[in-house]
Amino acid sequence: MFTKENKIVEIICEIPVTLGDVSESIFGGVSTKNGLLHRLVLPEEGDSDSYYLCEGLCKPVFLEPELVYPYVSGAFSEKFTFRPSPYSFMLPYEFPDEGRRKEYRAIPSEEMQASYPMAYRRIMEFKKEFRHDVSPLNSADYSIKGRKFLEYFNTPKIIATEGYHLQAAYDAVGNNVFEDGCGIVLKDQSKYPYVTAVLNSSIARIFPAVCKSEMMYSSSVAPSVLKRFPIVFPDNRLTDELIDTISSYLVFLKRQKYSVDYGAADWLGELTGFYEQISNLLILDTYFINDLDPMLLDALEENIHPYAGDMDSENSESLLGSLYYIKQQIFETSCFGKYSSNMRFPGFLSFPQSSEKL
Repeated sequence: MFTKENKIVEIICEIPVTLGDVSESIFGGVSTKNGLLHRLVLPEEGDSDSYYLCEGLCKPVFLEPELVYPYVSGAFSEKFTFRPSPYSFMLPYEFPDEGRRKEYRAIPSEEMQASYPMAYRRIMEFKKEFRHDVSPLNSADYSIKGRKFLEYFNTPKIIATEGYHLQAAYDAVGNNVFEDGCGIVLKDQSKYPYVTAVLNSSIARIFPAVCKSEMMYSSSVAPSVLKRFPIVFPDNRLTDELIDTISSYLVFLKRQKYSVDYGAADWLGELTGFYEQISNLLILDTYFINDLDPMLLDALEENIHPYAGDMDSENSESLLGSLYYIKQQIFETSCFGKYSSNMRFPGFLSFPQSSEKL
């Protein structure tokens, strides 16, 4: 029986441009046989840049902070930005080049002992306790696998992970360590906000069905699979600019989610859901050429603009107020209500209204 879902999958499969076409590289994360050595628990106090907790030894450890990086996993993933993780990752490597593709090397053991004595003692203790090995330290004791990951370390990238479903966040610095997931380095850096938004949209929710139709049964975030993700770019500047701006709003709102008190969580969730719906609607219009109501486009163009201040500022109340005001203006001056109450793949496939289910 030919269902509505079959029809939407067929349309998506016919899209000729893929994520692989617009990417310089799509690659998996790090791989290590010593996960308990490299992954560290952050102390709750957070009062020391060098103090961590070792999961394997169940004790405090001290490391030079320049060898420790933020850690991302599917369990702590989030759309558009990174959810605070209780873990960090020790990466005893050097990345001396400043070019787009980095040279890298594991720090030699002699240099480790001289320049990073705390990390040296940490690795030696771990080696003795877990392997019962007291031989001299060798870089093989702490090296990792992941050539492309290391080559593109400290390079801006999208990190796609799979919690309950595919999620993507933009790593502007490029120094987040991930194991399960994909790093995506685009050919055109200006496309990062849009591609991130697409990977967080309803198109990503239907992607597993697309994979199944094309006989791909691996995880959606396997590099060989994700490179087949269909990409359609907006054919007008307004849609492109709106999605870029809304993406910046959503990065800010997602960060606020983990810093506000419990009482404000519902209000903030509704505001975040509103902007996710707008982003999703614009992406669906781009993919399916549904022609949004001109009144809605006019309202979006009139009200949604890049924020002129510092979105990372600790004084967030003013920006939150502005985003709430924009929401009210769009509701009052457009037909957005009819979309938000019946959000669907245009003409084919309905999906839930809740932003958490998009």
